[in-house]
Amino acid sequence: MHRPHSPVPAHLDPHDSATTGGPPGARRLNLGVVAHVDAGKTSLTEALLHVGGAIDQVGRVDDGTTQTDTLSLERRRGITIRSAVAAFAIDGVAVNLVDTPGHPDFIAEVDRSLAVLDGAILVLSAVEGVQAQTIVLYRALRRLGIPVVFFVNKIDRAGADPDAVVERMRSRLSPALVPLGRVRDPGTAAAEAVPWAWEDPVEAERLTELLADHDEDLLAQWLARDRPAGPGRLRAVLGRLTRAGAAHPVLFGSARTGAGVRTLIGSVTALLPVPPGDEQAPLAAQVFKVERAPGGQRACTVRLRAGTLGVRDRVPLGGDRTAAVTAVEVFEPGGPVPRPRATAGQIARVLGLDGARIGDWIGDGTGRRPAAGGGAAALPEPGFETRVVARDPARQGEAHQALTELADIDPLIALRPERGAARIRIYGEVQQEVLADTLAADYGIDVDFRDTGVVCVERPSGTGAAALRLGEPGHPYEYGLAVTVEPNAPGSGVELVVAAHRSTLPLHVYGNVAGYRAALLAYLDEPLAAGPHGWRVADVRVTVTGSDYVAPSPRAVEVRLTTGLVVREAVGRAGTVVCEPVDRFTLEAPADDLSAVLALLGRHGAVPEEMRTTGPVAVVTGTLRTADVQAVRAGLHGAAHGEGLLESAHDHYRPVRATGHVPPRGNVQPRGNGTVRGSKRQPG
Repeated sequence: MHRPHSPVPAHLDPHDSATTGGPPGARRLNLGVVAHVDAGKTSLTEALLHVGGAIDQVGRVDDGTTQTDTLSLERRRGITIRSAVAAFAIDGVAVNLVDTPGHPDFIAEVDRSLAVLDGAILVLSAVEGVQAQTIVLYRALRRLGIPVVFFVNKIDRAGADPDAVVERMRSRLSPALVPLGRVRDPGTAAAEAVPWAWEDPVEAERLTELLADHDEDLLAQWLARDRPAGPGRLRAVLGRLTRAGAAHPVLFGSARTGAGVRTLIGSVTALLPVPPGDEQAPLAAQVFKVERAPGGQRACTVRLRAGTLGVRDRVPLGGDRTAAVTAVEVFEPGGPVPRPRATAGQIARVLGLDGARIGDWIGDGTGRRPAAGGGAAALPEPGFETRVVARDPARQGEAHQALTELADIDPLIALRPERGAARIRIYGEVQQEVLADTLAADYGIDVDFRDTGVVCVERPSGTGAAALRLGEPGHPYEYGLAVTVEPNAPGSGVELVVAAHRSTLPLHVYGNVAGYRAALLAYLDEPLAAGPHGWRVADVRVTVTGSDYVAPSPRAVEVRLTTGLVVREAVGRAGTVVCEPVDRFTLEAPADDLSAVLALLGRHGAVPEEMRTTGPVAVVTGTLRTADVQAVRAGLHGAAHGEGLLESAHDHYRPVRATGHVPPRGNVQPRGNGTVRGSKRQPG
């Protein structure tokens, strides 16, 4: 039996039309809870569910009894790894709580979860305050245009200083903060969050002054009347500013004791809800989580932006793909409940969407909410890869099949088979643990990770030519092809030039020159996937210098196989140089620690390009080998006394230093049958 919910504080009545944006009973709120590791995010989720009446007893992270951390590794380590959804309803607002990871290894999982939210609670500790991942998460929320409410947690812990944390938030996060209360007896077991009384003239004056900084109409009204605005006006302005991202309410409390949690629920349900999407519009839904159902089927967690999604509906999955929905579960208090359909604004678990992957859109509607700047959030590609080897060699085939299934679910797992192992791309060591835990728990396979390193590329170092002539001894296919391979400009990718005369091209197979060129460009993926050192070949120009056939041959498969043989040989004759990835970084740290930070960067070969100081914060930008990013991030904690932040993204590739050593990437696949003639390598 669920405990009844507690009343919402009167100072933020969710029935007030000035703040809700819609009538009661028709509003849904998909709410994210995000935080730096150990700020108390999952504990707050438990407290919200308890106060909302969805659970009878608050679980504990340390005991492994929380509702949303269900993976065994999550329970063992006390961290959130996979996003999870739990629901409660309060005073006409149906709330889906989306608990998201906070560990940097899972930033892609965080971004994918954030994209489906209407608003977010960003949790900070009243002791540790603003931490590195706090800043990363806040910037991600702002980039996506998601309204943010701050909750300063752990006010009862020794050393808690909520006022100092708010000042730090103003300098590191945003000056547009609107505290909605104060803390009595911080740092003690009796700590209490006291909300402002909006009807009190003194506190109304304080709120009016805060909000007038961000609203010209309120400022003009205040100056003209020389008195604070009334509670209704203040609530309306705060709601509008919050939903627009122009101001961020700040609340205080303790998830452990429950202090301030009821006020937090009242605030977010009043300030954050948005009108539901159009149920009559064409379907538009986004997949943000995929897992295996008990029966082995693929279960997709989706956010509906517009339209409806019902059992037995056949829906587009993008391109020419379609799928038939076999079951729909809508998140309600107590867990997902089978329903005949889900509607716009809801989050649902859906069966039957075979082939759907994380990030896919379902349907062909236009109800998608664009991210800030008009585009979707770009997920960072993993910069490292590792070999996954089954401890029992006899089970390596099963391990590869399991990894294939996981990669089919998650587009960020790039799988590359090789003899005796498989390679995948990863973000960090904790993600390796998650993968090992998943393979052991779901497939019963124990694995090890070997040869973990950065993802390099190969660039041609010269020009190479190769050819297979039609009818040549040893050439098994009914197609002749000659190509040259040469270096291209850095960052140019793969360029294909068709220089052979059109009369020699098999246009009866491809229709026209453009069709032939498009097909051949696709055929280059396989031979360029691994150069002489095993890395993908990039920044290359491939020129078709000769083509030959006798109608009605060749078949398309013969053109593809011949292309693979000839291009691989030409790349080998050209020779390649291995190039390592380089990140562009922005590092923020206290100005007093700048010398220690620069020394850290110097030890790892970073190239600072610009330095500036804004108040107490120093900002350094430059370039750094991707291989050294994690070491710099780890060292930054000590160099900046826990207050440093390093953000980086891939910028370019550069040849591996003469003093460095990048081992060949695993075992290069066999080059196939056929003897290829070619010219000697020409220096480039």
